[in-house]
Amino acid sequence: MRLLPLTLALSLAACGTSQAPDNGGTPPPAAKKTVKFIAFGDAGRANDNQNAVGAAMAQLCALKGCDFALELGDNFYDSGVSSVTDEQFQTKFELPYKDLNIPVYATLGNHDNSGSSLGEGAANNKGDYQVQYTTSEGSSGKWTLPARYHSFTAPSLLAAGEAPIAEFFCLDSNPMAATIPDLLNTKYNFITYANTQLQWFQAGLAASKAKWTFAFAHHPYISNGHHGNAGSFDGTNVLVPGTVSGTQWKNFLDASICDSQYNGGLDLMLYGHDHDLQWLKPVSTCNSKTEFVLSGGGSDTRDFGDAARNPSYWQQDLTPGFFWFEVSESQLTGEVYTLENLALPLDTAGKPKPAFVRSLSK
Repeated sequence: MRLLPLTLALSLAACGTSQAPDNGGTPPPAAKKTVKFIAFGDAGRANDNQNAVGAAMAQLCALKGCDFALELGDNFYDSGVSSVTDEQFQTKFELPYKDLNIPVYATLGNHDNSGSSLGEGAANNKGDYQVQYTTSEGSSGKWTLPARYHSFTAPSLLAAGEAPIAEFFCLDSNPMAATIPDLLNTKYNFITYANTQLQWFQAGLAASKAKWTFAFAHHPYISNGHHGNAGSFDGTNVLVPGTVSGTQWKNFLDASICDSQYNGGLDLMLYGHDHDLQWLKPVSTCNSKTEFVLSGGGSDTRDFGDAARNPSYWQQDLTPGFFWFEVSESQLTGEVYTLENLALPLDTAGKPKPAFVRSLSK
């Protein structure tokens, strides 16, 4: 059964009528518009951790509200899906998130584009099946990946001329950061593909009217996990040929999210790849404004590679979890939820207790 598109569902909900209270002829103040979403990644294993995180996200969204989710790549371990009817769409997406009844905007990771269990990222044609699943009859309608890179704004219901609160740019990092470049498919040549995507992204950032701008991808710009920072992924460096160091990906982000000419720089970049949870501080190499969230605790986790590599507001390894965000015109609040014994810890009132909370204002 396919979900109603978000815009249609909200429109139908708005058609109900109610009696306005008598307040002396003065209309009540307009409800404050917000955008609420969750972010998780590195999830697709069909194991107890993935199922527990899925149940926890559904629990939190039922309590606090969620308009949509971002899934940050490595959606299907170990080597992606082999067709649009691959049973992994059911076992590693539909079933673990059966109670999460919101659109899930996915991005592609290296394991989604791989020909082997090593996750080398050299088979980008496999990622195309995940794009096709968006409109597949076998989909519940939650899965949302209309193109390998694209953008959307929120909230979806706006008055004429009203600027969106947020704009989200889904990026395709794999052709620029794969361990082995995809040399057999010229469509995904890491130089030409990067340039085409960069021109699209720069134009989108320049044209954005949103109060807040976000980008999400799989590979990090900076990370304190095992893979490390772009440009030196996995202990490599810029002198290593190809894409293994992530230098092409770093150059792409330096020319887009880090460039202050685009509305002063991106507000928040979200990604996965390392299997832990991090909220990292801005760095001087990237406009000293953009903050970085790594949400890679969607399933199996591991310890940090170098917890002091980059300055952080908060970070946690070896713990499944996810991020929840609420965004208004003037404020962004993020909360991190970690699992203990495969369940959300509760406060004294019996409500899920965040491990960390941070707010930004404009």
